[in-house]
Amino acid sequence: MQTNPLNVFITGVTTALGRAVTRQLVARGHRVTGLTPDSDHAALARQDGAIPAFITDPFRAGELKSLLRAAEAEVVLHLTPQLVNGFPRRGLDWEANDRALREGLPALQRAAVEAGVRFFVFPSYAFIYGDLGGEWADETTPRQEAPYLAAALNAEDRVLDDALPACVLRAGTLYGPHEDGTETLIEALKRGRGVYTGDENALSAWVHVDDLAAALVLAAELMPDNEVFNVVDDTPATPAEFVGCLAKNLGQPAPGGPPALLRPLLTDEMQQTLLAASRRVRNDKIKAALGWKPRYADYRAGIDHTLLVARAEMASR
Repeated sequence: MQTNPLNVFITGVTTALGRAVTRQLVARGHRVTGLTPDSDHAALARQDGAIPAFITDPFRAGELKSLLRAAEAEVVLHLTPQLVNGFPRRGLDWEANDRALREGLPALQRAAVEAGVRFFVFPSYAFIYGDLGGEWADETTPRQEAPYLAAALNAEDRVLDDALPACVLRAGTLYGPHEDGTETLIEALKRGRGVYTGDENALSAWVHVDDLAAALVLAAELMPDNEVFNVVDDTPATPAEFVGCLAKNLGQPAPGGPPALLRPLLTDEMQQTLLAASRRVRNDKIKAALGWKPRYADYRAGIDHTLLVARAEMASR
């Protein structure tokens, strides 16, 4: 469904997800403004057709309001929290992400309300369901109440309880071309490094960058107020299956090593918790309500595409 052109404001515009969202929005005739910290990021945003908006302090509602007004923003897509949603790995700053959820999100919401924004889209996390032992979760399944999820739980509640019309998309583990977690994993496999994949029976939900971007575009266009949607592919798989498929396509042996040694070397406590949890996540609601369908319904097809892009870029250099 094509809608009238919108003015869309994006945070995280130069992440892999932000760039995919920008390209899809521009292709559908929408005007995109993206939050950027410097000229290098601004150049990337322009390459994809976005108008860069410079920010010095993303926690200041006044500065954000000025940028939203200048952009005449109608819809805000807050993509920055997805930076931690790739394949679990060391080096992610979970404390900074929690601060962004607890402080940055309220500032952006307040600015959006005061700037006259019509709709707000917040991509959350499918891992918010916690460990279901492999049982299926849909949008009515209770979220796990755990300290490590507190900021994400609070963020979802804040978005849905706010006066500004909004929706929440619970994304599976994000992967695809240029996504940080995927690139880190590919580099580790090429170098023959061990990769800790957690419990061999712990199922995870996955989503390709382009498929999550398509869901975000539909949410921006259709503005389903006060709704929660799971955005995952059709094929739950263990991290070991995902990594094994990626290694095979790279022509590398499946990574190995004693789990007791790999665990402390390659992951921190948060990553270990995520890799130990097992759940299957349904996507029926977003298919029925928004007409979304994953282009990469199986992670194996998504991995094929990811490596095809990488090889094409290497050949063009």
